[in-house]
Amino acid sequence: MANQDRSDRVRWLIEELGLDYRDHYLKRKNGDLNSPRYLALNPTGRVPTIVDNGKVIYESGAICLYLADKYRHKKELAPAFEADERADYLQWMVWSVASLECVIARMFTHVSTEAEKAETHAFVKKQCEIFQRALNPILEKQEYILKSGFSAADIMLAAVIPGAWDYLVEPNPAIKAYMTRLMQRPAAVKTRVFEVPDMSGH
Repeated sequence: MANQDRSDRVRWLIEELGLDYRDHYLKRKNGDLNSPRYLALNPTGRVPTIVDNGKVIYESGAICLYLADKYRHKKELAPAFEADERADYLQWMVWSVASLECVIARMFTHVSTEAEKAETHAFVKKQCEIFQRALNPILEKQEYILKSGFSAADIMLAAVIPGAWDYLVEPNPAIKAYMTRLMQRPAAVKTRVFEVPDMSGH
């Protein structure tokens, strides 16, 4: 993990699954992400990356899909392959990063002038109105994105949604209640998912 990365969802899921793990803090300014040792694990020099019994995996979405399936015997955070909800689960796991996150990320990257900032925020606000049409009908009826209850898909969504809090959460009581439930989960609190990690001592 490193500053401003996507390890939050991975750490949260690992904690929910009750797995033993060890965090490794990497500092870009120290060259940790471009060290030969790290590049041997992840040639893109990005985080997160996990090593699970010798198996190396990077990309937060892929990591979460892998962990939720492999460790279903610990806690069922992914529908079984034959379950009707499996398709819905995969849809939301991918939607979180492919549709939602790629839009929200625009507010934090490559915005150098006030005009660009205003234009970008207007775009994100309009997109969030579309996203509400997907989320609200579901979250107005049930506590989690799947009828069966809490899953890794909720972790993926909750890790991304706060980036557009003013546009996606505040105007929508159902989404706000959903986020409140998720932010209060003990595993999320323990792994400090919704806090900026203190990297000063590492």
